[in-house]
Amino acid sequence: MFLLARRNLLSEPFRLLASAGGVALSVFLISLLLSMYRGWDEKIGGFVEGSGVDVWVARQGTTDFLSAASIVPADTGDSLELLGNVSGWNPLIVRPMAAYTEGGESMDISLIGFQGSGGLGGPPGINAGEALPGDGEAVVDKSISDRYGVDIGDTILVVGHPLRVVGLSEGGNFVFWQAVFVDFEGAERILEQKGFATFLLFDLQDPDTNGAFAERVESERPDLQAATSAEFAEATRERILGELLPIISVVLVLAFIVGLTISGLTIYTATVERAREWGILKAVGFRNSALYRVVLAQSVATAATGFLAGAGLAFLFAPYADDLAPQLILTTKWYDVLAVGGLTLAMAVLASFVPVRRIGRIDPVAVFQA
Repeated sequence: MFLLARRNLLSEPFRLLASAGGVALSVFLISLLLSMYRGWDEKIGGFVEGSGVDVWVARQGTTDFLSAASIVPADTGDSLELLGNVSGWNPLIVRPMAAYTEGGESMDISLIGFQGSGGLGGPPGINAGEALPGDGEAVVDKSISDRYGVDIGDTILVVGHPLRVVGLSEGGNFVFWQAVFVDFEGAERILEQKGFATFLLFDLQDPDTNGAFAERVESERPDLQAATSAEFAEATRERILGELLPIISVVLVLAFIVGLTISGLTIYTATVERAREWGILKAVGFRNSALYRVVLAQSVATAATGFLAGAGLAFLFAPYADDLAPQLILTTKWYDVLAVGGLTLAMAVLASFVPVRRIGRIDPVAVFQA
């Protein structure tokens, strides 16, 4: 049976390539979307999770870190500090906005103002240069350097204020915005919001008390909300990715339908063209179940070829994706590869369904009469 399936496939190499190519395109698109979703999920919540902050405090109604729709008096932490065993706290300013290169090119950034050495909310890592910006200085995420060519020693403009770049950081690519870190006083001056912060960041002596401290803050101050880093990161992911998930799901379904349609049409056409051969096989004693296995083997072989080509193309494309745009952040998980493999197998089984029904209706007597 498998020899017959192989002969049928190889007898029309162009048709095999067309069918496998359709599956490969489908697999590539599905793999790309899944990897992009994983990359976005990692980057969007990664900064909050890796910040070293135990509890984030914001104005009541704040939905996430990136939109930063919060404003709190910067000295509020002095009173909140008495509610638990606080090792330290500091205010943080976060504001999504536009900045400009020396050449006038616009950049979507997240301006982050943090307090000096030991302050929470600063750059997660430094790729080059200095970690602490001084007055009139900034540390920009490496993704800004990669995309806009901004390097150490260059100047960027934020609300008309020139900032000299003194360092390149890592971990500040938020997909739709890239981080620009400045000192807290500089952010106050740039945004003209002296004495106000976006968030208050708390470091507790006992991390096991994070949840209890957050509850006490909300109990004492109904106008504020408090969350652990894990909770705030998850809320940020839900807020940003929740709006994109329906779109991604629709494209995934369309990609699956494209692969299924091309593969199904190819197998069906090959089956119809060989109707006389199938009839002869049935006449000499082959059961329908044996012929079904031939069609299924052809479909699975085509899908497997397309899967290997599509997955291979996705792996080759991944390292160069962020060179095209910082939004193309791809992270591949082994269980996603298995999931795509399962979808491809389902595609093969469904693609063989109509041809199998066609074989079942072939009358061997009618074939010989023809």
